[in-house]
Amino acid sequence: MPPNAPARRPRRLSIVLAQWCPHCVPLSVRYGRRLAQRLGVPLRVLDIDRRGQVRAADRLVKAHGDASPDYLIPQVFLEWSDGAVDHLLTGFSESVRSTTRAWDDLLASNWLRSARGSGR
Repeated sequence: MPPNAPARRPRRLSIVLAQWCPHCVPLSVRYGRRLAQRLGVPLRVLDIDRRGQVRAADRLVKAHGDASPDYLIPQVFLEWSDGAVDHLLTGFSESVRSTTRAWDDLLASNWLRSARGSGR
């Protein structure tokens, strides 16, 4: 990075979900709020069953996530100040416990510590 370039910073956390999904609500909403708070960014919730949100959700998953015609939810993305997007998590269809473990691992990860330190 050039010496005068602005530092890359986390800008927004987005969760693609559905209200009926036990991996999503309340589990991933609660964990998403916690992660967004730790990163110091706003949380955007995109519900695949809401007409005004499904297109944005589909675009985000197709461009950066685990896309398929009937993709798994939740999917979590971190958007950066330089326009980059990191796909952080996809829920597990096997069990809510597996999705909970994935969130716990993400919140305890070295990646999170380094992302929090970006630009500081």
